[in-house]
Amino acid sequence: MKLITNIALAYTLTVTSAGSAYAASESRLATQALHCAAIFSVFAETLNEDETLAKAFTRGVAIFTEVYVREREGERALALREAEQERKSLLTQFREQLTQREPYLREDGVVCGAWADGFFAQGDDWRFVPVYPKVIGMGARQKYTPIGEEAFKRWKK
Repeated sequence: MKLITNIALAYTLTVTSAGSAYAASESRLATQALHCAAIFSVFAETLNEDETLAKAFTRGVAIFTEVYVREREGERALALREAEQERKSLLTQFREQLTQREPYLREDGVVCGAWADGFFAQGDDWRFVPVYPKVIGMGARQKYTPIGEEAFKRWKK
């Protein structure tokens, strides 16, 4: 239970310590989607030698960005620009915090992966936003734990 609490606290600190305007003004869903877009960006950047995985991670970035844009409402082009800016800002924070927070970022990768699988299961034209996972199934954990470990190990370099 303590580990789950620490992970939840780490996620909250990662998201809220952003220092950017979006952290305070965006919905929780938009914030989670942008965070997962950044995590999947790390996966796509570092694990690009496997074409199938790289395609899935790139698709995940696009899906999470689209969730953010839909949640933001308003002008689509502006929301896309904001998403790109904020994702880059999150990646900078991840990089700065990597030595202290790598285990938490890897766990975020598992959570984001489990959430992405809910989108991926809908096919190319997803219609609904699955519930953000609070409990991670063993299949998703076994799939995304080694992915996160390898991706962040490579990203450190």
